[in-house]
Amino acid sequence: MQPLHATDPARVGGYRILGRLGAGGMGVVLLGRSAGGALAAVKLVRAEYADDPAFRVRFRREVAIARQVRSPWAVPVVDADTEAPAPWLATEFVPGPPLGDAVARAGGLPPDSVRLLGARLAEALGAVHGAGLVHRDVKPANVLLASDGPRLIDFGIARALDDTVLTATDVVIGSPGFLSPEQAQGGRVGPPSDIFALGCVLAYAATGRRPFGSGPVEAMLFRTVHDTADTTGIPHDLLPVIAACLAKAPADRPTAEELNLALTGDAPGPWLPAPLLQLIAERSARMLQLPDIEPTRRTTPVPSPGADVLPDAPVAPPADAAPPGAAPTGPSPRRRAVLAAAALTLTAGGGTAGRLALRPDPPRDPDPRPERPTLAIGLQADLTGPGRAVGEAQRDGARLAVEELTARTELPFAYRLSEADDQGAAGPAAAAAERFAADPTVVAVLAATGGPAVAAALSRYDRAGLPLLSASDGDTTRVNRVFTCLRPNDAYQMRPVVEYLTGRDRGTTMIVDDGTPYGWQTTRALSEALRAGKRPVTPATVAADADHTAVARDAAGAGAVLYGGGPGGAGRVARALAGAGYRGRVIGTRAVHDPLFLAEAAGSAEGWLVVSTAVDPAAAPSARAFDTAYRARHGGPAPLHAAEAYDAVHLLARCAQGLGRGRVERGDLLATVRGTTYEGVSKKYAFEAANGTFTGDGGLHFYTVSSGRFRLLGDRPMVWPA
Repeated sequence: MQPLHATDPARVGGYRILGRLGAGGMGVVLLGRSAGGALAAVKLVRAEYADDPAFRVRFRREVAIARQVRSPWAVPVVDADTEAPAPWLATEFVPGPPLGDAVARAGGLPPDSVRLLGARLAEALGAVHGAGLVHRDVKPANVLLASDGPRLIDFGIARALDDTVLTATDVVIGSPGFLSPEQAQGGRVGPPSDIFALGCVLAYAATGRRPFGSGPVEAMLFRTVHDTADTTGIPHDLLPVIAACLAKAPADRPTAEELNLALTGDAPGPWLPAPLLQLIAERSARMLQLPDIEPTRRTTPVPSPGADVLPDAPVAPPADAAPPGAAPTGPSPRRRAVLAAAALTLTAGGGTAGRLALRPDPPRDPDPRPERPTLAIGLQADLTGPGRAVGEAQRDGARLAVEELTARTELPFAYRLSEADDQGAAGPAAAAAERFAADPTVVAVLAATGGPAVAAALSRYDRAGLPLLSASDGDTTRVNRVFTCLRPNDAYQMRPVVEYLTGRDRGTTMIVDDGTPYGWQTTRALSEALRAGKRPVTPATVAADADHTAVARDAAGAGAVLYGGGPGGAGRVARALAGAGYRGRVIGTRAVHDPLFLAEAAGSAEGWLVVSTAVDPAAAPSARAFDTAYRARHGGPAPLHAAEAYDAVHLLARCAQGLGRGRVERGDLLATVRGTTYEGVSKKYAFEAANGTFTGDGGLHFYTVSSGRFRLLGDRPMVWPA
């Protein structure tokens, strides 16, 4: 990061500017920090373009489209103001080094690293192209390296600049050495142009050299149009794929999806060599050594010095904090006043929320404290549709958490739950999102509903910057700046199944999906892993409401059957297999963990193994105190999915209290939720900061169907029967 220039602004929009990241033809790239503490790369457009009305129109259109790009490997646009005197946009900040820096330091990458680099950048370009954009400047400087994979940056703006920026002699759209022949000739540019540029990037990553050499711009452009690429040194198994990308004719190049498929493979271990991972760690640490934002003073009364302290919570430094390096003097009264979600006491039953260690309530102040601010948490749930049982369970778990938190009068906030029934359908879901987005008192929303409803509501929450947390929806494509997944996603749940099946010689595995995105996501990862391990696989796709007799007949020779689909289809498969006399092992995925499955199976599900992301509160030791409290409140055992919603409310409370402020807004939580770890009653929560993916410990539970009910086996595959 470079120091700010005298002409650089101190603030852009809601971002405090900390330094310069770079500058280019369109303007300057600044490092900014939001009021909630999130870092962003803020791209500020130069005045000469800002004054061009035609540019404004294109920039406005392209920014709107770019915000719809959803990929874990494409850095998202998180904010923008296209109407400001100096228009700007902000993207998520990635502190890792550019690919060019890494190659300059370490040379060409190993073949497995290049393969994974290409697959993930192709996936990112697929998302860019799917949103109607062409990147136009795919180059090493626009590929940032993170410990889990690459990130493509700067998409969605080159097209807006097309007619206004690059008209001078010897200037072309893109970067010489990493552009297509049609770009070099000023021709029509489409998605194939990005594929050519990606081929150049992969050749560079594999060899450390540009495939069309270096030198004067004119020479590089001539070679790009007329000469064959220099592919010397590209590994033999990668050469056909990279050469196809570098075809002169756009029609002869693969699409992003075809390229992703060609490069996707099994690459065990870290994706980069150890020296480069160390470089990423060093660069990240150096870039993140930034000045603090101004501390926010607490405006609400604080509890007594004896109150519990939130462990490991992110707390803004108080104004009277000691300077770095000063000798510690013990916790200040301000810091002791930050209250722990892990120490929230349960009024009914005498247990505690958060970690739920049973103990007496802490002493309360004898005098009532002044009225506290109330934080509203939205609950968008399917309360009357097909997912009613799950929606009601999460509603009741969330209600219990809200009641407990509000009863703790020494805490800085009271809470209320604002509920909306989306019926599990797109229309009501969009209406619920509009309602919550328009209510400024709602600081976060829990989505206790199915994938289609979440998909219908997500863009509205995104526009409003309203955090959306879900323990129900684990769609792997749900990549969004506001969405945080509270459980392992739909592909990850197959990892223990792979371990289980490969650890036993069961012969062929029949994998059945119901043709839905959920079915595809859960079964694809399993099929690829088993095939990589040389295990025979027989795939089948059958709609949930179709006749499953043929599937049951084809399963006769399989040692195991896995069903990836919903509870209704799973019940029909169970009846068909039982009718055909199948005696092998049958495994169901998370969606099967539903009473509807048992009802539809009508006694035919005995012995099924089920992978689930929901804990049984009555059987799991970590959740038993919660189950006791739930019974006291509702008069019956806590159902599946209630504990996860209970945890979600406490997670949000921990984030709010950890800020150490008297006022909390949705932007504050948006900046802190993904960086918070929390030990809940169902599992330990942690998230990938870039995309909200669940990365915590646990989260998968294994059940068997016994005597017509789900019986918890444990949280490791070795507890499964042979």
